[in-house]
Amino acid sequence: MKYRNQSFTRERISLAGNVFHQCRFEQCELIFDGSRSPTFFDNEFVDCVFVFSEDAARTLYFLSNIFHAGAGGRQIVGKMLRDVCKGQIHGTELRTALPSTIDHSLH
Repeated sequence: MKYRNQSFTRERISLAGNVFHQCRFEQCELIFDGSRSPTFFDNEFVDCVFVFSEDAARTLYFLSNIFHAGAGGRQIVGKMLRDVCKGQIHGTELRTALPSTIDHSLH
């Protein structure tokens, strides 16, 4: 669904696959379940929180586990977060491993 120039106050909003353009969110719970990503353009967020459920929550637990897993984990998650902040996350498959980091994948 597409939302444009709307204000949301003290609402619980499912984000999955929605488009928000020039909207204002105040004291809202923004819920992301890890399905289709929402699209945001020029919005304002005031005193809101993100609520992660289902696949999104599992992804956060996974990242936390990697961060605390041992040597190299903090660097992998840190690099990924820096890339997110730079807007450098693209595609459906992402590589986050740093050179010389031990491969902890399951074989």
